[in-house]
Amino acid sequence: ELARGGFWEHLSQLTSDKDSLEQGQSSKLGGDVANPKESIRDDVGYVGNFLEKLSPLNRGLRPRLYHDSDSLRKLIRKELESLRAKLAPYVDEVHHKVGKQLEDLRYRLQPFTEQLLDQVSLKARELRRHLMPSREVMAELLEGADEVQRFMAHYADKIAFHTDQAKGIFRPYVDRL
Repeated sequence: ELARGGFWEHLSQLTSDKDSLEQGQSSKLGGDVANPKESIRDDVGYVGNFLEKLSPLNRGLRPRLYHDSDSLRKLIRKELESLRAKLAPYVDEVHHKVGKQLEDLRYRLQPFTEQLLDQVSLKARELRRHLMPSREVMAELLEGADEVQRFMAHYADKIAFHTDQAKGIFRPYVDRL
């Protein structure tokens, strides 16, 4: 408030004072080229005068903010509490509406979720059926395994017989060594 008042007071003095108006016009480009030192001195004085009029803002507001920070904090907390108290009924109402909307949405989506679960279950059964070998394939695998065992048993006897023969041939050489 103080700064605004000082600004408008200074502005009104400039517009009502004829000498100030002429000084402002003479400082325009090309208006006072003969004596630039005086023009600069006048402009500096003008800025200093303007800053002096704004100085109540600098002296009045800043120290109050620094010295009254605790009271400012208390005031803000008080305002927040009053705002919270004013908004509490609306928050409860919105919470209730959101809960009702969620329940309604859940009710409307229930057929879709059941249909989706049925489809997932069906696809899982189909996948399991495709991944599990059929009875014919299992029978073929078991029959092939039996053949491999018989084949290995037949050759196991032959391998044992030939191994014993090789031991018999090499025994005299081993003893001599």
